[in-house]
Amino acid sequence: MMNVRITAVILGLSTILIGCANDAPLGSHVAKLRVAQTYDPNATQDNLGIVPDGNGERTEGAYQAYTGKESSSLQGSSESQVLEGFN
Repeated sequence: MMNVRITAVILGLSTILIGCANDAPLGSHVAKLRVAQTYDPNATQDNLGIVPDGNGERTEGAYQAYTGKESSSLQGSSESQVLEGFN
C-alpha cells in the first residue's frame, strides 16, 4: 500500500515537472508579439522625408494646444546646442 502511494506521488510529480519544461529562450514570446503587431517595421526609414525638422520652440505651440496648458516661453536660438567633446 505504501509502495503504491510513493509510486503515484513520483509519477504525479514527474508529470507536473515535465509539463513545466520550457525550451524557448526568455523573451522570445514578447519578441514574436512585437514583430507580429508592427504594421511597418521600416517606418522610421520610410518616413524620414515626412517628419518635419523643428526644435522645441516650434513644437511648444502644438504641445500647448494639445494639452491645453501654457508654460513659460522657451528662449533659444537657431544655433545648434550640441555639446562638443562630450563622450
